[in-house]
Amino acid sequence: MNFKLTISYDGSNFSGWQIQPNERTIQYEIQNAIKEIFQKQNIKLYGSGRTDSGVHAINQTANFLIENTNMSEKQIVDAINSKVSRDIYILDCQKTNENFNSRYSAKNREYLYKISRKYTPFIRKYTWYQNYSLDFHKLQECSEIILGEHDFSNFCKSISLKEKNFCNISKSIWEITEDTFFYKIKSNRFLHHMVRMLVGTMVEVSKNRITVEDFYNMINNPNANKKIVTSPALGLYLYKVDY
Repeated sequence: MNFKLTISYDGSNFSGWQIQPNERTIQYEIQNAIKEIFQKQNIKLYGSGRTDSGVHAINQTANFLIENTNMSEKQIVDAINSKVSRDIYILDCQKTNENFNSRYSAKNREYLYKISRKYTPFIRKYTWYQNYSLDFHKLQECSEIILGEHDFSNFCKSISLKEKNFCNISKSIWEITEDTFFYKIKSNRFLHHMVRMLVGTMVEVSKNRITVEDFYNMINNPNANKKIVTSPALGLYLYKVDY
């Protein structure tokens, strides 16, 4: 039996999704809860993606396989939520086909980034505070440059560079409210730190520290002179996974 979980979590106090020795991670905490519930030590939880330390999720997806159970999906949700910490919450559980894999079955992933123009201690762990005046039109101009398929080698943490760094961006848009900038980006795949590097560099353009033309060259020329800035993890959310 294969069960698909939809998960929300506050990543502030975790060292990311993926299990790491001697670190607190989301995958370990949920997987350990599932092992306790079903009294099986060989259960493995598969996530749709590996969010970094400090990154949050509104709708992360994961799946696990077990031989058999009489528990309903709601009972599984309630059981896991009773065992994990309060900064993790299982939103939904669905029985799915045996071939489903939350990572490899995904067609697109969508991320959300939040920038606050007004400081408050209550959201300091969940938005990137900027006391500069940001040019919204330049942010939007940059976001349109990102659309389509590009080689994002310039926007990838160097230790994770691979031969194929092409991603196909189907959504890239900035929205604004009175106090907050929201950036949404959807792609068939993402590179390590890619969204944070895109956001940080677009913000540099909006502050007139680099030009829109510079940004265009960084997107369209993998060998362009890099002026990349990485935004902090705290403003980033895994928003949705499409199957």
